[in-house]
Amino acid sequence: MNRYIIDEEVIVHPVDGMQLTEGYIRADQSCHFKGCLPGFEPSAGDTVDEVLSGLEQKAKAYYGDDVIVEIARHA
Repeated sequence: MNRYIIDEEVIVHPVDGMQLTEGYIRADQSCHFKGCLPGFEPSAGDTVDEVLSGLEQKAKAYYGDDVIVEIARHA
């Protein structure tokens, strides 16, 4: 049985710009949800939105205030 399941793929990009990097948010039994972006400390929280917000703060600190971290929408 897998301990981790990918719930959401997240992408980082500037407003109206190309993708800079991608990561994920996974369900984790020990802390509910955990999200990671390459080169950043993981972010944990009780909800996907809480983790997404934490990842966005870290990405903005590194890339600048004009970046967006969002759930990837696959067609």
